[in-house]
Amino acid sequence: METDEVPKPKKAPYKSKRYFLSSLNTYFGYQLIQQLRNDNEHPEDPNLIVGTTILQNKYPLHPAVRKVIDPSKMSFLEKVILDSDVIVYDINTCDHSECEYAIKTLKLGSYDQEKILILVSSVMAWSATDPKEKKAGEEDEDGGYPPESGEEEGKPQEDAEDAPPKKEYTRFNETDYPKRKALPQYESLCSLESLCLSINRPNLKTFILCAGILYGMGEDHFYTKFKGAWLQNTITFYNRNKVPCIHVKDLALFVQKLVEKPVNQKYIFAIDHNQNPSHKAIIDSISKGVGNQKIQQSDVAIPEFQIDLRMKPTKVFDAFLEEQGDQGDEEQAVDKFTFNWWCKEGIRANIAKIRQEFVDYHNLKPIRIAITGPPGIGKSTIANQISTYFSIPHITIKELIQEYLNQTSEEVESLKANLEENRNQLVEEAKAQYDIQREKRKQLKQPYIPFDDSKIEARLTDEQLITIYKWRLMQNDCQNRGFILDNYPKTYAQAKQLFYNIEGEGEEQKVTLNKLILPEHFIVLSGSDEQIIDRIKFSKTHKYDEEVLLKRLKNYKILNTKKGYTILIDFYKELKVDICEISVFNKQTNIQDTCRSFIERNGKYKNYKHIEQDLEENRLKEKKEQLLKQQEQHQKLKELRDKKEDELWKIQEEEYRIKQEHSVNYEKELLESRSLPLRQYLNDNVVPFITEGLVEIVKQNPENVIDFLSEFLFKRSLQVRFPDPKLYFENSE
Repeated sequence: METDEVPKPKKAPYKSKRYFLSSLNTYFGYQLIQQLRNDNEHPEDPNLIVGTTILQNKYPLHPAVRKVIDPSKMSFLEKVILDSDVIVYDINTCDHSECEYAIKTLKLGSYDQEKILILVSSVMAWSATDPKEKKAGEEDEDGGYPPESGEEEGKPQEDAEDAPPKKEYTRFNETDYPKRKALPQYESLCSLESLCLSINRPNLKTFILCAGILYGMGEDHFYTKFKGAWLQNTITFYNRNKVPCIHVKDLALFVQKLVEKPVNQKYIFAIDHNQNPSHKAIIDSISKGVGNQKIQQSDVAIPEFQIDLRMKPTKVFDAFLEEQGDQGDEEQAVDKFTFNWWCKEGIRANIAKIRQEFVDYHNLKPIRIAITGPPGIGKSTIANQISTYFSIPHITIKELIQEYLNQTSEEVESLKANLEENRNQLVEEAKAQYDIQREKRKQLKQPYIPFDDSKIEARLTDEQLITIYKWRLMQNDCQNRGFILDNYPKTYAQAKQLFYNIEGEGEEQKVTLNKLILPEHFIVLSGSDEQIIDRIKFSKTHKYDEEVLLKRLKNYKILNTKKGYTILIDFYKELKVDICEISVFNKQTNIQDTCRSFIERNGKYKNYKHIEQDLEENRLKEKKEQLLKQQEQHQKLKELRDKKEDELWKIQEEEYRIKQEHSVNYEKELLESRSLPLRQYLNDNVVPFITEGLVEIVKQNPENVIDFLSEFLFKRSLQVRFPDPKLYFENSE
């Protein structure tokens, strides 16, 4: 008989969403886009992400952003918001007037499709809220915060009977949001939250994510603390006040999960599950995980670090997770809901992960160097110069042992006791030899020499020394900035013991390379014995003992000359560590420049010393470029001004020429008009008589023509009555 198979649930069909996000180019905005993008899973129909940006922000725009909306074009902004499926406003960074307009648009606008509005707020909206007092008999469901070491629980209670009852406080939950009060500069957060909560539309789901102080991915509020710790400075804490926090990736995950599984609760605490979120405990974990473990209290802190809020992490998604657990068969749970926290337990429990994020984000790659060479060639001098230039620890055997012995731990005390025991044994052996020699000197009647044990020192074994080196190389300053190992390890065997971790015994033994302490650069200094001897002989800082020096040179050659067994340089070659061999006494070689060029052959290393130098260089370069640009602009403006002046001058000259021409023509026309009556008068009354006189001259041919013509014209003037000339001018007028 055939059994009926239970049909498997079908997976819900995929449908892309249209997201509108504010503050695209911010610390949180970038991580939110990274969380919401799905172009890798669904390249044919990915989520559409658009939104607005804020001015003067250093964070880049994520490449998954389809379009940036201009918020000044209100009608277009309204259209985009109403066309979107999910609207997310980060009210900690966005323009509040824009956010208010968007909320009112969704509250009063016309649309039929379902939408989700998420306001990412901050615990700073609770910054002036009084602590929540615990009621009699009330207990925290999850036990509350455990006491810190050094707090009231650890102090003796004096006069407990006479002392007034001490107030006890409990943690806020999400239903307490009507009690929230904000400092004046954060009151607008509460106003926008209240406006959002007032919306009551069946096709619009609204959520307020009250986020803790953000950390992670290069840092924002905690940046100066991480930077100070990275530089091995003492960093400051404000007090034991509780500072709720959340990793920026977890906050982005909250937004994604609210879209994926909308809950029935509007106000949600987006904070991690740190069991001790006091500012002191957080700063202490940063100092221990990144810095030199030194902290001190300070009265100066940004407002985000001065709040004192006890808050319960949300449980809004627990119902979905429990429901999934009851489904049993994972194959049947097709649309399985998961909430994969990135840093659920907070900064203190995840400091190694957060430190690595900080290093990777700011490209703070450590510089790990080992240097070797024959005795007396100048290894320590060159190593010190490299250490100073790159701002990395210079590790020498003598200083390292002293530093380790100054520590207070059971291991150190055990080592001290072992060294003291070994030294006592060496002193006893030396005393026995001294007694034998004293008897011989006594028989030979030689002068008495007292026994001196001040120069007898117990030497560390290779295992002990390697343990100390491993301890030092794993310290935060070495892990952050790197190091330069000065003449250690000296042999292939020492190198293998130092840079490999051995776990287990026998067949279960595992040998793994510790890449965190393996040098990436190996510098080998070389020179002839004669040159080294001359250097030491004439050095003012070294005591010359030719016999000891020759013995040490001989030992170095034995350890570093191939005679059928592997030597130190072979170890680095096997691991493909780059090697630079430098002839120290070659006058054409600049050792410092050669070392720097070798170390930076694949690019310049970045640490905060070099970053600050680069910033200063960039600042000067930008200033110079700006000056040149200003000069070019001034030159262009001058040329443009001169060109305009020339054009204006030419225009003025042309205008003047035309004006002059018009003036001359006008005067000419005026003269002509005025001369017409006179010419007419002359034509009528003078020209005929002159013509007549000229005819008579031709006929009579007088000796004096001028006198004849004058006399003729005079006689004729007496015979004819000429009209008044004024009449001609009057008629012309």
